[in-house]
Amino acid sequence: MKLVFRQYLASLKERRELDAVLPDLLSELGYTVISRPSVGTRQYGVDVAAVGRDADGCRKLFLFSIKQGDLTRADWDGSPQALRGSINDILDVYIPTRVPEAYSKLEIVICLCFGGDIQEAVRDNVTQFTRQQTKNGISFAEWNGDYMAGLLVNGVLREQLVDKSLRASFQKAVAMVDEPQIAFEHFERLVRGLCKVEDSTPRQRATILRQIYICLWVQFVWARDAGNVEGPYRASELAILLAWHLIRADVPKSTKASEEVGSAFAELLNLHFLIWDELASGKILPFVDHEHAISVAVGSASPVDVNLKLFTLIGRMAMRGLWHLWFAGGGDRLPMARDDWDCPEASELAQQIVQLIRNNPILLTPFTDEQSVEIGSALIFLTMMGGWNQAAGNYADAVIERTVYAFRSHSRYPTIYADYRSLLVHPRERTSEYREGQTKGSSLFPLLSLWASTFGEGMGARFLSEFAEKELGHCNMQFWLAGADSENLLYLGDRSHGASLGGIPITTDGERAMRMLEAECASTTGFENLSAISLGHWPVLAMACRHAGLPLPPDLWLGLLREARSTKAADGED
Repeated sequence: MKLVFRQYLASLKERRELDAVLPDLLSELGYTVISRPSVGTRQYGVDVAAVGRDADGCRKLFLFSIKQGDLTRADWDGSPQALRGSINDILDVYIPTRVPEAYSKLEIVICLCFGGDIQEAVRDNVTQFTRQQTKNGISFAEWNGDYMAGLLVNGVLREQLVDKSLRASFQKAVAMVDEPQIAFEHFERLVRGLCKVEDSTPRQRATILRQIYICLWVQFVWARDAGNVEGPYRASELAILLAWHLIRADVPKSTKASEEVGSAFAELLNLHFLIWDELASGKILPFVDHEHAISVAVGSASPVDVNLKLFTLIGRMAMRGLWHLWFAGGGDRLPMARDDWDCPEASELAQQIVQLIRNNPILLTPFTDEQSVEIGSALIFLTMMGGWNQAAGNYADAVIERTVYAFRSHSRYPTIYADYRSLLVHPRERTSEYREGQTKGSSLFPLLSLWASTFGEGMGARFLSEFAEKELGHCNMQFWLAGADSENLLYLGDRSHGASLGGIPITTDGERAMRMLEAECASTTGFENLSAISLGHWPVLAMACRHAGLPLPPDLWLGLLREARSTKAADGED
């Protein structure tokens, strides 16, 4: 276990990685962190400052100066950012001027912190320098990778807190990072085991979140070194959902312990975004404007593999965009459409989603009705972006056209089944009886109908209405609604909760469906009682639906369509 952590620490970068993990490690070991890394302000050599008890039992002020990997001669004294210069800044400026008054009488320990080891070529230089600078009230300590790995094993993941079987799951999750599915399964056992507690205190929940955070960091770093971060990305989504289920009662509270829990959850969320950046920014997003490039990159001759990968990708891109807009909107209670989002990252993602669709036409032919959640996520994101809502309508129109053609030609039309084996052989038969059995219900068609009738050119909505009336009489048009039991099951990935609203009418203008949904949503309270909604974290709900394969509930997006239809009607009157 210690070797795993040593490799992890040695691979961490200095900024946003090692300096992000260290404060959590210190907090869990009983230190009080009084200063964290910041960007844009001069820190005079101190990356992290904390107060705690030293090995002699005395309370001291610890000042950490952080470097990545092994400490080489260049890292020690070969550049303006070298460690020796940072220590001089601490001695000359930070200690005389920046130490808070409350801690000014404490002894000071300057900690040389790095993920690897001190190379022998520079060991004597470091030893002689620290010996000369040691004086009354100021001493030095070496926090190298081996020392911090021991703290992680014996501190955050000590056996009293983490069961032996869970430690084994963690080791397997790290060892199998080049097999994303296997790594994910082992990490899932670990996280579910850590979160399976009863009657826990806020401080205990904060500890659990830090354990998950550090374990996810370790898996991510090992996977990054192996060149495959698919497993950690999936693990990070699961970690966020299970963490939310664990700490949802702490979010509205303002006690110090609850704020500590909220801070730990925010760090977990930031790590999820960091993993997304590693997964998509360098290897996927730069190529979305190349025709068929992403489809070919899947590396499979099976259209099912390409289809599933591409729809998963567009759902992930949309999900990242929704998080961007949630942050930019200041925590709006529900998705809102604006033309003036001050969020260039979201604008870039919207353009990349449109380019991905344009250059990979397989995204116009969903193979399973369950992909309505991926399509719905993309439609919501593009609609929220204001100027991109026409692209949402065009996408709905195009999917309608291709899907109807696939149905009529007995090709790969959306089936009610989503398991891989069924999709590989679908359609087994080219008969009307088989086709009716595969399309008994649909959440995709009513979703497309509403978006096409709101934002499309009109032809797509009319085409789907005529098609549904003539050939989909056997199909139950439906949406999923949250129920009273959803709050305790949704974030755990359970699908057996909530209710199905069936009999959604497919019409050219979509008005009957809108009235039906508005009446039903107004009469039920399951959606309002979801903690992700009542506490203003609606992207957590969207993420939970994607993870469980549930359609996005109409309560989430109905306001977007209602506002757009009102604007459209007002423009028509003018």
